[in-house]
Amino acid sequence: MKLVTFAVPYTQDKRMLYAAQYLENHGFEYTDSIENCDFVLLPVPAKKEMLDSANGKLAFYGKGDYKNGFDYMKNETYVLKNAFLTAEGAVACLEQNTDYSLTGSKILIIGYGRIAKALHQILKSYGAEITVCSRSSVSEAQAGFAGAKHIGFTELTKPSDYDIVINTVPHIVLTKNELTALKKGVLILDLASFPGGVDTLVANSLKINLINGRGMPSKYTQKTAGEIIGEAVINIIEGEKL
Repeated sequence: MKLVTFAVPYTQDKRMLYAAQYLENHGFEYTDSIENCDFVLLPVPAKKEMLDSANGKLAFYGKGDYKNGFDYMKNETYVLKNAFLTAEGAVACLEQNTDYSLTGSKILIIGYGRIAKALHQILKSYGAEITVCSRSSVSEAQAGFAGAKHIGFTELTKPSDYDIVINTVPHIVLTKNELTALKKGVLILDLASFPGGVDTLVANSLKINLINGRGMPSKYTQKTAGEIIGEAVINIIEGEKL
């Protein structure tokens, strides 16, 4: 089967428009008709009603549960590039929400996966003082080799003087004990997927400046974010010989 025509039923997310443009620039043809297309392109995250609207057609989507399709969030190249876009957006967000330079700032990064490593690389170039909190000895060694200090999760309850805390862990790690240990005026940027890593009720009661940073690529780098979705779709098509 040769895939040529595609439909993009949800364009509220501008990444989809740029993804469609990328596909057209690489020989695919856009159509408004889901019924007559070869495949459907859906956003990330793909909600149930979006997947249902594909009517059983072959679909490329981000996250979700769908039998006849491919989750481009599982494409390693896409995930890596998206991590850097998330990190870039996070830094832009920090610059917009602080009145001090990131240079010399004391920043704690919780977790040390792809996004955290990309963040470390960017913030290090600013001259920020980076501490990484992670569980494994491997990530501890990686953070150390990259020039960061390292702490374990049990140390989060000790009084600290971080200016900024960035969480990338997708489960609650900052509860009352950890939040009360942070200095007054700290900024927390939570990049983790739902439910996030911060007890928001406690953070609000402590009047901590907490920013929900989910979906950074859709906020700051929509064009590039859309293009790497289109690139991932083509990689999957070629890899699967569709």
